[in-house]
This record gives sequence, C-alpha cells and structure tokens, in this order.
Amino acid sequence: MTRPAPVEALTAWDRQAVGEADWLLPLPPACSRAPADLAAQVTRRLRNGRGFVVIRGFPVDGRSDQECAAMGRQLAASLGAVRPADPGDLITVSGDAGLGKTDLALGLHTDRTPAPHPPRLLGLLCVRQAAQGGETLLASGHTVHNRLLAESPWALPRLYQDFHFGRGTGFDRLRPVFQRHGADLRVHYNRRGIERAQHEAGATLTPGEQAALDAVDRILSDPRTVLRVPLRPGDFLWVDNTVVLHGRTAFTDPPDPYARRCLARVWVD
Repeated sequence: MTRPAPVEALTAWDRQAVGEADWLLPLPPACSRAPADLAAQVTRRLRNGRGFVVIRGFPVDGRSDQECAAMGRQLAASLGAVRPADPGDLITVSGDAGLGKTDLALGLHTDRTPAPHPPRLLGLLCVRQAAQGGETLLASGHTVHNRLLAESPWALPRLYQDFHFGRGTGFDRLRPVFQRHGADLRVHYNRRGIERAQHEAGATLTPGEQAALDAVDRILSDPRTVLRVPLRPGDFLWVDNTVVLHGRTAFTDPPDPYARRCLARVWVD
C-alpha cells in the first residue's frame, strides 16, 4: 500500500472551521415545488462544500409522519437511486431492537445497510424535536484520517485493510475504514458494528486492531472534531455517507407519545 496522503479539501473540517453559512440552505419557495432545482443545490453543496447540508423550511406542520417521509423521498428521487422504503425509516423511540430506536446517545458512525454497499447519501428530515437533547452530531471522516496521519500514523495501515461490518444475511460484511477511489477517500466506520461482526465471524480483534480503532475513537471524542446541529422541525439534513459521520446526543421525549421525536430517513445511491 502506498503511504497515506492527507485530504486537502473543504470536506476536511473541524468544529471551529465551519459556520452556519457553510451548511445551511433555506428552502426557496420555488424549490418546494421543483425538487430537481433543489436537488441541484444540494448536490453542489455536498460535492464542493463540507460534505453535508441542512435544508431549512420543509413544510412538516400538519402532515402525518408518513406524509413527511413521502415528501422526503420525493426530493431524494432527484438526487439518485432511492433505497426501498422500510418501516424503520421513521426513527422514533419504540420497542424495536437497535440503539437507533432508543433515546440513548448514538456514537458517530456511517450507515452500513444491506449489501451490495453502504448508501452514498443519507437524508434525515426532522418531523418533531425531542423535549430536551437529541442534537445531531457530525464529524468529518477526512479530518479523522488527517489527524491519524499526523498523530497516530501507525494505525492507518490496518485501517486501510478489511474489517467485518454489520450482521445478518445480505449485509456488506468486509470493508476497510479508509479506502481510496481514485482521488477520493471513502470512510466507513461503525465501532459497535465492527466489534459485533468480528465476534460473529469468529475473528476476534487483535490488540493492534483494537488500538487502531481506539485511535479513531479518541479523535471522534474530541469536542473540536464534532459539530452539534440541533435540527428543527422542517430541517432536512443531507450527508455524504462516504465522508461525514453522524450520531446524536441522548434525549428526553415529551410526555405525549404522539409528540415523540421523529426523523424520516432516506438512503440514496
């Protein structure tokens, strides 16, 4: 493997480097009726900007959760090939298995999904906020890579090799954390998913592999790395899932079960 090189692009950012103007896109009235025009603006922000954008002003008030999800998928169809809809795409606290359906904090990760590959884009439309907490966390995988190169270069060779990811039939099970595709650096990280999948595959992580993953987590736990975005109802977050990691803080729902925090999720290839 050639020696890793730093990523020199706007996608390599930290919390202090980005301001609201870098990622906020107020919804123009005309664009709500012309998804293709809005999709073009989103694509420009993702390709030439920070790797994420928040569209503000989607009309979610008075609409059901399912109507909001359908509205989000309409825009998604102008961005690429939309993954099939799933009941899990409405993210609320429920009895379903999985950390994503709880009110607990969710560590920074990229989405993995079933094979043949992780989704290129992740969209999250905020339908309702939590009573308290539930901030969205974002971090640049390119910044993590660059800091590892400067602070823990010994970790990168292993992170450019395959780990097991995910579980279950059809999941994309072998991928490196960092992978070069031409001039682009793709990032794929989920510590819980790696540990669980390595165990299920009977491939216990070695001390060196654990140390390399710990080096990633040290950087992701640094407040300088992480941007906190409190999504409002009507905010539609789009993330390049090959570049930007996302997570959330713990939260408390309102007493009314019909007023629970709700995000409508969509994946796009």
